[in-house]
Amino acid sequence: MLNITAAATHSMVDLFHGKSKSPVRISILTGGCGIRFFEVAIADGAESDEQFDVDGFTYLVDRKIIQEYAPITIDSDGFSLRLSGGGIYPPNSCGTCAFGCSLRGKTRCNGVCRICKTPCRTGRRLLARRKNFTNCM
Repeated sequence: MLNITAAATHSMVDLFHGKSKSPVRISILTGGCGIRFFEVAIADGAESDEQFDVDGFTYLVDRKIIQEYAPITIDSDGFSLRLSGGGIYPPNSCGTCAFGCSLRGKTRCNGVCRICKTPCRTGRRLLARRKNFTNCM
């Protein structure tokens, strides 16, 4: 139903470092051009939610979303969480550049900055951070 990768758990640990852990809601939003994508937000539970406790974190997902899109996988690229499931695949968009890459936003964003051939400003910044981080290791 809900798969959490080790990279996603590591990102969650970083996100909540020094903070109290709160439940994380997974929902679906519709972006530019009608593209559906998953959203992750800190939120309280609702009666219609299914609760998953994985590696010390609580994930909340509406039962209707589980029925339609399961299994849902949460992964991380080192910068943000990437969710996929039931026809929604993370490379549809990352949301950082309004669904368009390149300097003028004319190319559809694939959501994976490290393999993008025409990264937007945000993608270039993320790639530079990743390069600097990799060089420190």
